Amino acid sequence: MKPGWKLAAASGALLGAFAYASAIEPIWIDTVHLDLYAPRLPKAFDGYTIYQISDLHMSSIGQRERKVIGILDSLPDADLVVLTGDLIHTQRGIDPVLELAKSIKSRDGIYAIFGNSEYKNGVRPLQFASRLHDNGIRVLLNQHVILPRGDSEIVLAGVEDPYSDHDDLELALTGVPDDVFKLVLMHSPDGIAEAVVRGVDLVLSGHTHGGQIKFPLIGAPITHSVMGTRMSSGYYQGHRLKTVVGIRPGRTQLYVTRGIGISGIGMRFLCRPEFTTFTLHRGIPHAKRR
Repeated sequence: MKPGWKLAAASGALLGAFAYASAIEPIWIDTVHLDLYAPRLPKAFDGYTIYQISDLHMSSIGQRERKVIGILDSLPDADLVVLTGDLIHTQRGIDPVLELAKSIKSRDGIYAIFGNSEYKNGVRPLQFASRLHDNGIRVLLNQHVILPRGDSEIVLAGVEDPYSDHDDLELALTGVPDDVFKLVLMHSPDGIAEAVVRGVDLVLSGHTHGGQIKFPLIGAPITHSVMGTRMSSGYYQGHRLKTVVGIRPGRTQLYVTRGIGISGIGMRFLCRPEFTTFTLHRGIPHAKRR
């Protein structure tokens, strides 16, 4: 092959990758279904379903958001739906988020936490929380609620954004008995070590976008986590979690979603947006993707 042809082929491949990363993958949502097992889950909650939606970074309802609505319409109603932060990019995204939320149906309600995006770009977090509440979405600001099933119950706690120094897991769990199953919503996985120390059973996080841009063999060069590439996305438990936090994680399990939206550079590459569903089961800690 002549040098000129090689250059043309390389340029064509680069342009193709750019087009894919900017126009195709950002709207190609991966619906991930996980069966997740936890030893302290009450029997009454075996089969409990949770949908996690994270990092929408909404400013309007476009093609990607319409696909999220389509996914919600195609799935059976969940027991619980959680929104794990960075819902909007600016205040302009508030009304679109509320419009999208009309498609969410959940037996035990819709709960949200805030990420770093709710504390910048002119967003007024308390005003936003009030709008969400008026539309049936409760924001857990370092708070917890009790979710009952017959004579059993689990605790759902929400931690504020760590990057604006609003997070307080101790406050969120104040008054929670040690022997109760604890599900914690934490926008960034960077606080996982404290969750381990406090005996949290399951943490659901986002923030990293999975790195948003990945390269073959190398992975994601940037994850926006203090743990770097060790904490990019997916399921962490046992030895994998121990290598990240440096201590034995005990029963604590963590899932970090790649999230729905994009921020910074307007592309995704080898890191599709993710809508995550969980079905909880009582058993030895592990997860299985369907």
